[in-house]
Amino acid sequence: MKPLSTPAPFLGIDVGRADLFCHVISITATESGRFDNTPDGIRSLVSWLSEIADPASVLACLEQTGHYGKPVASALHTLGVRSLHLVNPRQIKAFGNQKLRRNKSDTADARLIAQFLRSEHEELRPWTPLPADHDKVKELSRYAESLTRDTARLKTKLEAVTLVDVRRSINRRIKAQQKELETIRGKISKIVSNNTQLSAQNSLLHSIPGLGETTCQILLAELPEIELFGDARQLAAWAGVTPRHFVSGTSGKSSTPITKVGSSNLRKALYLPAMTAMTYNPLLKEFARRLKENGKTGKQVVVAVMRKLLHQIYGILKSGQPFDPDKRGLRTALPSPGTS
Repeated sequence: MKPLSTPAPFLGIDVGRADLFCHVISITATESGRFDNTPDGIRSLVSWLSEIADPASVLACLEQTGHYGKPVASALHTLGVRSLHLVNPRQIKAFGNQKLRRNKSDTADARLIAQFLRSEHEELRPWTPLPADHDKVKELSRYAESLTRDTARLKTKLEAVTLVDVRRSINRRIKAQQKELETIRGKISKIVSNNTQLSAQNSLLHSIPGLGETTCQILLAELPEIELFGDARQLAAWAGVTPRHFVSGTSGKSSTPITKVGSSNLRKALYLPAMTAMTYNPLLKEFARRLKENGKTGKQVVVAVMRKLLHQIYGILKSGQPFDPDKRGLRTALPSPGTS
């Protein structure tokens, strides 16, 4: 975001299931308010904010904590605030630790979010609502993943059950959920095929060896707008698959766990395709081989392949061109000897 040319009010919102705690920092004063997290409460919040400042001058921020914040975020976007930011809660927490925060309450949380926004707004990406079809794909995809997890749980439970009546009941539930999952996946496919942009992106994703139908659906659901990122590294950092380096004193011992910020659904969706890519994706197969020769563990290799696979995904979506193993931008996925 570009530096502000004029002073702006900064709105921080602490979102709860039932409440919206707000705090505004302006050049002359601060204001706090509490509203119900309901349609009427959000309308009251909008009126309150409009009395404090011109909405077009306001920068607003709330934590990205799930569906409870979606209605107020949509309302603020419709209101026309200058910019709206949905931020990873870990960023807010880290900022609070940096400020040696002592108080913890809903009002204090809203004030902290406003202070964070005032300090960091130039580094934040504005949020905009997903187009209707993209939003449907995201919601359906996440529901399909919940069905998949629950079905796996039932199958595990079935292994420990001996009573015939219980086994029959569990098997009926498994079959019903598998049928429902098939229906949901079919609905996603229909939405994608009827949407020009989603259909084009889906075709591009399918061109990458190792990506199947389900993975492509999850990627369409979880990937943000590619145009928000200047390069593939920024996308990988957003997804939380970049390494975070630790070096302990003078011992020489270090560790490089991944950051695990961004979408956990996206990281999960990349894991199995990365395993497959090490066999069928020519560039990533060679990449994995060199990492193993450099002494990397199996988990380190898979995570590195996940990151490079995301680089390939960025490349084909950004260019609008299908996967080509001879394309220069994709061949940079190969490491030089002795690197990872």
